Amino acid sequence: MPFARSAGVALAAVGMTATALVAGATQVGDTTGAPGAGDPYFPRYGNGGYDVRHYDIFVDYDPTTERLHGDTRLTARAEQRLTRFNLDLQIAAKAVRVDGEPATWDQHGRELVVTPAAPLPKGKTFHVRVRYAGKPGEINSGGLGGWFETPDGAVLAGEPEAATLWFPSNDHPSDKASFDIDVRTADETDVVSNGRLTGRRPVGDEVMWHWRMSSPMATYLAYVAFGDFSFERGRTAGGVPYLYAISDHLGKRRTSAVKSLRKSADIVDMFSRHFGPYPFDITGGTLANVDFGFALENQTRPIYSEVFFGGSAANTSVIAHELAHQWFGDSVSVQRWRHIWLNEGFATWSDWFYHARRDGPSTDESFADSYDWLRTQRTFWRLEIGNPGKRQLFDLAVYYRGAMALEAVRNVVGNDDFLRLMRGWVRSRGDGNGSIAGFQRLGEEVSGRSLDHVFDVWLYSSHRPRPTKANGFPASML
Repeated sequence: MPFARSAGVALAAVGMTATALVAGATQVGDTTGAPGAGDPYFPRYGNGGYDVRHYDIFVDYDPTTERLHGDTRLTARAEQRLTRFNLDLQIAAKAVRVDGEPATWDQHGRELVVTPAAPLPKGKTFHVRVRYAGKPGEINSGGLGGWFETPDGAVLAGEPEAATLWFPSNDHPSDKASFDIDVRTADETDVVSNGRLTGRRPVGDEVMWHWRMSSPMATYLAYVAFGDFSFERGRTAGGVPYLYAISDHLGKRRTSAVKSLRKSADIVDMFSRHFGPYPFDITGGTLANVDFGFALENQTRPIYSEVFFGGSAANTSVIAHELAHQWFGDSVSVQRWRHIWLNEGFATWSDWFYHARRDGPSTDESFADSYDWLRTQRTFWRLEIGNPGKRQLFDLAVYYRGAMALEAVRNVVGNDDFLRLMRGWVRSRGDGNGSIAGFQRLGEEVSGRSLDHVFDVWLYSSHRPRPTKANGFPASML
């Protein structure tokens, strides 16, 4: 998730969601879809009984009134017979149809409970249409981030959930889908979202923007930004198309911000050489007119707050971190939120890896620097990052102990097998989900050795690992 500048972790100084699992499945013979995906950290996030294949989102947003009207259609497949199912939506619903017929519905909290006119048989592909309206900026998403009003528009970004503020969904990374996102707003307002911009046309005195994300995407990674933007388009040296959206209101931070964002092309190409081909059909980034304390790995186009930039120097750490998530977090999303190490530890290590190949310190040196910096921080080492708890998802330890853990695995298996492991992880789990146990199994298959010890010491211990070879420490620290 986010590369945090604040919010309980101080990362910027060191340089910081397909096959649905139908988790939370109902009991045999039950025809009610579960009101949660079965994630122990967030029991009511997501839903059971069906698998969403595609979202067709339409929203009309008025920046002057801060009011949003939505009309979203989703295509899903019933994984069991359904007489009732849930969607996740916090903004007020107005009408619901299933396969074109009016449905009975009730909304409480984040749950939209839908009873179709006729039961949906197992295996049926069905279509749901929900109309809704409200002011998303007045709703608390319950996660980090949300809907932020800005002087020139608004920005939606958050994790582990934000989708409930602007479209109905099965809001858990275990159910990924493709997206078409149509946004209508004032003629003078630009709109940025995921994937490719496939159209922009006038509709009366407004403009309709159409963005398309053709690869499966976790719902929290879908985002939208309204405001005054300039766009830069091109291709990386490796041939990956990019689109950068740059706020016109960055002021004195603009030089640093733009210089940093333009490093994206080199970072994507370098990661592609080592982690496998870039997983989507376009890359880029959004420099937004916001000052929240995090950046977020929105699929294809991470969003960066202005707080990460200043002066004339580039901040390539935050860019490398969020772009690494395109492989680790976006293409391979967590099966359950407790597996967050697969996102944040990997992205933090990838930042080290990028700079090591651009005349910066080696990954072993970054490991040593982090270990020495945090050696005496007892609370840091107490967190078992393989299962950190929902309140510590974005704790400093998940990022930095997480990066040290991955470097320890590299030292144990050797660099060649390690890079084969990283490529194999994305190749085998891309567009889907992964778990820590699955990553360990693949590592053992690739290297031909047990990784129980190094995983236990780094992910499941509440003590600081001792500098030993068995614990994956570099030779310089033994």
